[in-house]
This record gives sequence, C-alpha cells and structure tokens, in this order.
Amino acid sequence: MVWVAEGTRVKFEQGRAVVRGMPANEAIARLAEFFLGSPYLALSLDQTGPERLRLDLTQFDCMLFVEQLLALVSADSFEDFVEQTRRLRYRNGTIGYCTRQHYFHDWVSSAQGLGFLEASSDWPAQTTRHLPLNFMSSHRDRYPALKSQVLFDCIHQREQGRRVAQRYLPMESLDVALPSLQSGDLFAVATRVHGLDVSHTGVLVREGSRLDAIHAAPGRGVMRSRSFERYLRSVPDAIGAVIVRPRSSRPLFR
Repeated sequence: MVWVAEGTRVKFEQGRAVVRGMPANEAIARLAEFFLGSPYLALSLDQTGPERLRLDLTQFDCMLFVEQLLALVSADSFEDFVEQTRRLRYRNGTIGYCTRQHYFHDWVSSAQGLGFLEASSDWPAQTTRHLPLNFMSSHRDRYPALKSQVLFDCIHQREQGRRVAQRYLPMESLDVALPSLQSGDLFAVATRVHGLDVSHTGVLVREGSRLDAIHAAPGRGVMRSRSFERYLRSVPDAIGAVIVRPRSSRPLFR
C-alpha cells in the first residue's frame, strides 16, 4: 500500500539536516527553498493501478509540494513521515481514492483537526463566500480514475448538493492583510471557477517587507515568484487567497 519514489529517503534526510532545531514555520520556508528547482509532475498522485500511499520528495505538483513539506516538518523519522502523510492525505487515514482529500478546503479542515495547522486563521479584511464543491463529478473526463463507475459514483455521492463556507482574502484587500503574513504560511489561490475552491497552492517566504511565493508550477518545477501579490494578480480566474498557518510546535529534530 506504500510506494516511495527513488531518492525520496535521501531528500528526507537532507531536508531534516537543513531544518534541524527550527520551529515549524521557519522550517517550512527553508524546505521550500531547499526544493527549488525540483521538477513538476502533473497529477502526482493519480498514477495507474490501485490507490497507494505515494511518497515523493523528488518531483511535485502544487498540492503534493505543500503536503509533503508539512508532513516532513511534523515527522521524527522517515517511518513517521510515512504516517504523517497518510494522516494528512486521507480522510480518517483510510487509504483510497474516494477517501483522499481532493479539495484544499477538506485537506485544511482535516489538518486543522489533526493539529497540523492552526485551528483558525483570522486575517485583516478576510471575508467568507459559500460555494459548491463538485468540480470532479462535473468534469469526470479530467480525472482518469473516474473512468471507474464505482469511483465516480463514490465521488459524485460525496459532492452532490454539497456547499462549503470558504474564508479568503479578496484581491482588493490584499494590501491590508499582507503585513500579517509570515514565512511558512501556506497559500492557495481562491478561484471563480465553478465547483472548485482553489486552483493552486504554495508556501509564503518573507524577506523583509517583501513576501514571495514558492510553488510547484507546470512547466517550471518548484520556483520562486517574487512578490506574492504580483503573482496572485497574474493567475487567471483568481479572486484572492486562502492563507493557513502551520501550528507552532517544539523545535524540530533536536
């Protein structure tokens, strides 16, 4: 049930050495910089065959990048990294395509409940919108696994009639909120695409008054976009950003 990409154990140990003794937020920012230049792999988790717990620190899509960094800073060993990834990725830790946290909203809610992220994130000028989460069942052709009628029926049942409340920073209010954000905060691009909550994810890194975004981008790999605000305004269909903060914890790997 567990698949580990070649080179992942080595990257794990190298990453541990980089962030040893750091608090979680600083560690995530440093790890994001450590992985700069890593290749992009679209649909990293949607490979052929039965669902397996896939671990990969060598190439990423945007969500895998954020998730693997958070699991890494939460782990005391490689075996614990495996366990933290399972807890983050799957509802109740049960490995399966239908129990995977496909939407950022669900992933965050679960991670907050498990103590990976701060329970609430109240930023200046934040607002709430209510939206359906049904993009997967409405766009079945984009998800190879949904060729399976069993998996499609499971996803469709979960999404049918579902609406969620999303807290986000509107584009027009970014200037008010940006000074409150710090290195290691996780961001997601809130989108106006119907049925979808966010379109991209990454890590914020602060250098003085400037706030940058490090993210896994198609065709580019893990890259640094100077000025998070400028980057966010360049994303098609973006209406703002969801920001969540890793929970403060003991220094890592003493």
